[in-house]
Amino acid sequence: TALDVTIQKQILELIAALQKRLRMSVLFITHDLALVGEIADHVVVMREGEIKEQGRVEQIFEAPQDAYTRALLLCRPQLTRRPRRLPVIDDFLKPGPPAGGALEERSRGLRGDEEIILEVRHLGKSFYSREGLFGRKEFKAVNDVSFKLARGKTLGIVGESGSGKTTVALTLLRLRGESSGEALFDGKDLLSIPQKELMPYKRRIQIVFQNPYASLNPRFTIGQLLMEPLQVHRIASSEGERRERVYKLLEEVGLPEVSFFKYPHEFSGGQRQRIAIARCLTMKPDVLICDEAVSALDVSIQAQVLNLLQDLQDEYHMSYIFISHDLAVVKYMADQVMVMNEGEVVEVANSDDIYRSPQHPYTKKLLSSIPRGWRGARAR
Repeated sequence: TALDVTIQKQILELIAALQKRLRMSVLFITHDLALVGEIADHVVVMREGEIKEQGRVEQIFEAPQDAYTRALLLCRPQLTRRPRRLPVIDDFLKPGPPAGGALEERSRGLRGDEEIILEVRHLGKSFYSREGLFGRKEFKAVNDVSFKLARGKTLGIVGESGSGKTTVALTLLRLRGESSGEALFDGKDLLSIPQKELMPYKRRIQIVFQNPYASLNPRFTIGQLLMEPLQVHRIASSEGERRERVYKLLEEVGLPEVSFFKYPHEFSGGQRQRIAIARCLTMKPDVLICDEAVSALDVSIQAQVLNLLQDLQDEYHMSYIFISHDLAVVKYMADQVMVMNEGEVVEVANSDDIYRSPQHPYTKKLLSSIPRGWRGARAR
């Protein structure tokens, strides 16, 4: 589940070939139900250490009996529809109909008259390795990348591992050293601003990293982690005012006030990612970069975090750069999608256009590798 779709497909084909040749059994443990539907004969659904349901794959996917199984099947973003809100586990385990937003469709795409908050022109980033005694070899991790980000909209960046997605993000944040090209933000080139003048712009562009277990200092309480950027950037005039801001942030990301006094190890992966998002929100950014921010989460927690990101975007009109190898998640989140391969942009279009009628062979290859679940596997 940590692999991009094309590598994932190759690994699954290898396992299937070995299974057939060696006549071996496979125990496949995953939170990706689309994969389960494609490869499994028998499915066991577990929750809190107990088996909730088990049976033939067609029974589980066509007629699930347990509410938890039904919830898992519906929490994951679908390629065929884009609800305003993703259903979450609690919607199915509590009495009453699911939340209305789970039934409404969310429109996506750009009209063409939106305000552009960030324009990247001919971005390039190279790394060098030693070759011979005195020579060095250039590797172009990002080559001539250009795109525009509209205010209040989401740009999805997809591609295989090593395609340059994360390098684009880190280069924009000046975390990858020297680079070429321009990144115009409010008329200023972020790549050429002197370091001493960069601080106000750092406040306005924040990033959520993939691993919530590594992005939070384990020695700090959550209160300390969230108050630190307020102190560094001299936001709020007193300790009491900063503390009140942090309490409000915790409420906004769905965590209780008591979280202020706890340490990161006391939280689940989904809760830690909420804390990482809250830390970014202390700066009230205009642009939030999500670098594989939900890739390590199971489908139920992933749905909660994606709903949170949608709510925050609706409320604060933030722009997102959403980097992911999960094309179903990108379809749900993005207004526009940029496809990268070997450091270059191969296609950019509105989200629906990319998924409905991809133009570049590489984009078609990515889309053909997406697990389609039980129905999709049987239709092939």
